[in-house]
Amino acid sequence: MKRWMFWLITAIVVALVFVGFGYTKKRETQKQFDNLMSQAITNAQAAEYKKTELNLQDALRKKPDDVVAKQRLEQVKLYQEGLAELKQDDYEQAQLTFRSTAKISPSLSILTQRAKKKDKLLESVLKQREKYDDLYNEAIRLTEIGAYSQSNENLVQILDGKNIDEKYYSQVRKDARELQERNNSILEQIRIQNQQAAIRRQREQQRQEETRKAQQAVTSSASSTENQNGEPKKNDDKNNGQDNVKDSSESKPETNNSATEPQPNNENK
Repeated sequence: MKRWMFWLITAIVVALVFVGFGYTKKRETQKQFDNLMSQAITNAQAAEYKKTELNLQDALRKKPDDVVAKQRLEQVKLYQEGLAELKQDDYEQAQLTFRSTAKISPSLSILTQRAKKKDKLLESVLKQREKYDDLYNEAIRLTEIGAYSQSNENLVQILDGKNIDEKYYSQVRKDARELQERNNSILEQIRIQNQQAAIRRQREQQRQEETRKAQQAVTSSASSTENQNGEPKKNDDKNNGQDNVKDSSESKPETNNSATEPQPNNENK
């Protein structure tokens, strides 16, 4: 009887030890789990997302079936995917990723807030980029048809646009500047060509004017020569006429004298 009691008591003691050990172990595991979950929140607030991810993975090793840890781990991974897509300028996909991140529950509240903020920001960015893209596409069309100044007017609207210096618009800003430089180069060539054409026209006009003046000088000289040659001839004709009249007048008296010359007087005979 005493032997039986001994083993019973021993079994009870051993059972209590195991139960106590298990309880202590469970409490220790819960404590470690809680600490890891708390560290995950702290690291998420500090934007240390890789550390946050490691914290949650360690927490799940302590409690593999914990739903909160699983959801938060999924959220932090998804948020990092959104950041990577944003860095690659894939704004449309990044917006969708952040939108999904904000819908996860239970969640890290800080990530939910940040994801919603990113979603709102990207919505504004995408609308603004659409406007810039429309202006740029129209500028390309104008350049292709030779309307370089009008193309530059569209490009100025982009380069002077709201928040154009932000990273979200880096590509359209780069493209607009390159097209503007191309337009300006062509416009400068056209200006030089027009200037050269104007100089040629001016020289041609000067040449034509000089030719006209030379022709006028030749015509004037020829006219002067004709006048000089014609005046003496008219004087000679006039003098000849006067001489003829004189000769006639002189000869006429002689004829009259002959006619009136007195005949011999018969009385003298």
